Amino acid sequence: MKSNIRKPVFFVMLFLIAAFTFLSTMGVKTYYGDIKHSYIWGIDDIRWGIDIRGGVNVTFGVPKEYSDNNPVTEEALNSAKSIIEMRLVNKNINDYEVYVDTATNGIIVQFPWQSDDNTFDPQKAVEEIGETALLTFREKHEVDSDGFPTGETTSVILTGSDVESATAGYDSKEDQYIVQLKFKESGRQKFAEATEKLKGYPISIWMDDVCISYPTVNSVITNGEAVISGSFTADEATELANKINGGALPFKLKVESLSTISPILGIGARDAMALAGLISFILIAIFMIVYYRLPGVVAVIALTGQVAGMFAAITGFFGFNDASSLTLPGIAGIILSIGMGVDANVISAERIKEELKAGRTIDGALKNGFARGFTAILDSNLTVIIVAVILMAVFGTWFGASTEGTIYSFGYTLLAGVIMNFIMACWATRLMTISLSKFKCFRKPSFYGVSGKELTSDIEKGKDTVQNIEVKTRSNADFVSKRKIYVIISSAAIALTVLFTFILGVNVDIRFKGGTIITYSYEGSVDTNAVKSAVESLGTPRATVTIGTSFTDSLNTIVISFAADEKMDDAMLQKVSAQLEKDFPSNNIINLDTTNVSASAGSQFFVSCLIAVVVAFVLLVIYIAFRFRKIGGWSAGIIAIICLVHDVLMTYAVYVFFGMSLDSNFMAVILTLLGYSINNTIIVYDRLRENRAKHGGRLNDRELVNLSINQMLSRSIITTATTVTAMLSISIVCVVMGVTSILTFAIPLAFGMLVGFYSSLCLAGPLWIWWQERKSDKKGGAAKAAKANS
Repeated sequence: MKSNIRKPVFFVMLFLIAAFTFLSTMGVKTYYGDIKHSYIWGIDDIRWGIDIRGGVNVTFGVPKEYSDNNPVTEEALNSAKSIIEMRLVNKNINDYEVYVDTATNGIIVQFPWQSDDNTFDPQKAVEEIGETALLTFREKHEVDSDGFPTGETTSVILTGSDVESATAGYDSKEDQYIVQLKFKESGRQKFAEATEKLKGYPISIWMDDVCISYPTVNSVITNGEAVISGSFTADEATELANKINGGALPFKLKVESLSTISPILGIGARDAMALAGLISFILIAIFMIVYYRLPGVVAVIALTGQVAGMFAAITGFFGFNDASSLTLPGIAGIILSIGMGVDANVISAERIKEELKAGRTIDGALKNGFARGFTAILDSNLTVIIVAVILMAVFGTWFGASTEGTIYSFGYTLLAGVIMNFIMACWATRLMTISLSKFKCFRKPSFYGVSGKELTSDIEKGKDTVQNIEVKTRSNADFVSKRKIYVIISSAAIALTVLFTFILGVNVDIRFKGGTIITYSYEGSVDTNAVKSAVESLGTPRATVTIGTSFTDSLNTIVISFAADEKMDDAMLQKVSAQLEKDFPSNNIINLDTTNVSASAGSQFFVSCLIAVVVAFVLLVIYIAFRFRKIGGWSAGIIAIICLVHDVLMTYAVYVFFGMSLDSNFMAVILTLLGYSINNTIIVYDRLRENRAKHGGRLNDRELVNLSINQMLSRSIITTATTVTAMLSISIVCVVMGVTSILTFAIPLAFGMLVGFYSSLCLAGPLWIWWQERKSDKKGGAAKAAKANS
């Protein structure tokens, strides 16, 4: 049966992908003088994270008039911290850092912003973040000469804590934007009693000390729902709903300092990664075209569309999502997604080659190749989706206000990338390849990477006899027989890692460990690397140095962060200041502020990590057990998790042995490996499942595992080579451009990908054999015992 996909389909798909890529990368904008108005955001409009492009540093303090009369507890400060985090997320600021200083009752907030960003006002955002945002419904009120409530002698009916949810909406009858409220059970009863009592009279609605609406009660409201109206614009209604959902701060906050900060990863980090990404994409494109010919050309077109789709998801191109900041972990999600896209195209192309070698026609090879490759792509991508959704749930706002925006950013870009992978690598690639195959000039197997010599043997012609299978399995590399060697090597490496963790210790970032943040003003220009060297020469913990400019007094600032279990003592603080004054005499360096931050954020982060990992592992085991029940189910799932843990520990070893800090780079690497490693193992399992159904009666389990691994060896080598090449390109470009901070991301990730390649081939299948043999031995022993007893 011939496919109904015609020749023009390729050109239609090519046009659609090209148009989509242009719009999502270039955007649509107009200029009136120096004023730019963006209708569709492009790459230039992306709000980059603090780590890549810098941002804003603000210190909030509790007003003295409040703290003198009210005790400010650590619990209240942490509550304020959680509400601030929620408000940041409501503004689509996913990348932020929030610290609490209990000694000074201060809260330090950092979030991304660039001075040339005209779409976001950081000073206004800071004001809104620090607002009390206490919503109240009031019964009695005094009015001014215009009949507007003044707020004097009012009695509160209920507060924002009685509200379950607030949603911005539009009242078409009144032609106005509104905020729809749904009350909790406690608020429902209070509101019902108030509307019954005040029927025919107004109830005023207040945000802090400002009346935002004062509707008249027309009837008793018992369904627990209410509407706030007040001549809002769409943005104002959304902003008010976000404030209500975010909750009220326990006290009003005062802005004590507000300044810009330079990129944590260093100036030029974004440009270095962009250049490295472009080089990597070109290298991958050349390889795919040279090796796979026609399917390679189509794969490059599909990969271009996939990358464009991920940027579109970040900029809010699709309309149903707002733009969000892109962080280094977010870029890691893009890299992993591209790797998944390359892998999907490689799987399909390899399957097509296998079908052609087996004597299929071009049409038959394309049909079977895409169909049989899809099951592996489906399973590997769905497992990654599980990981992405769990990360978004645990580190987003699904379970409350506690968030870790950089991890959410990773999950978001990864999820968007995998969805685009299904669209481009599975659907668009198939349509374009089959469409091109209708042209007479593309009806030769050589255009699909198969030479005439490869079409001659009996096996390649489809004579799949028992003898041929046995010859093929005997000629394969024997991975199973060497399993003890692999296990010994891996076990020894993990043991050494654990040992040296205790001997050498490990460097931990301030957000996880706590420590001290010192702010200085300076004149002229300074080299952050020179500042870092001068400070660390005193024997301080490892320092992170950023520079910026104060909004309030236009001073140039240096912010130095030290991660430590205890706050820095006064003697060391004086030494640091003296050393800077000595080494930079012409810069007039003056200490402005010293803040000690607790590790509560780090503790919360690790708890969230633990929850995410446990939930992910459980769901992955369940999914693998269900999908691969024909090859042992639960044993396959548990072994996949063992390989995953192995890869993470081996990559962690790089940080231990080379003294790299466990920071956002480390998080990005580990999260990438969670998806990359499980994908490699799933691909091997998929082929093992297929071979067991096909050859289970002829080959034993050892032969089946070796056959499956060897069949996927080419795919594994190509996918790993392309992704590792990308990481090495990033490393080389960053060294040349002097952005060495990225190396603690690129080098460990390249090593982790190689480890994932090793574990999927040398551990997953062989360990599965060990499990199956133990199970068989137990059954055999039980059968012998039963026979002996009878």
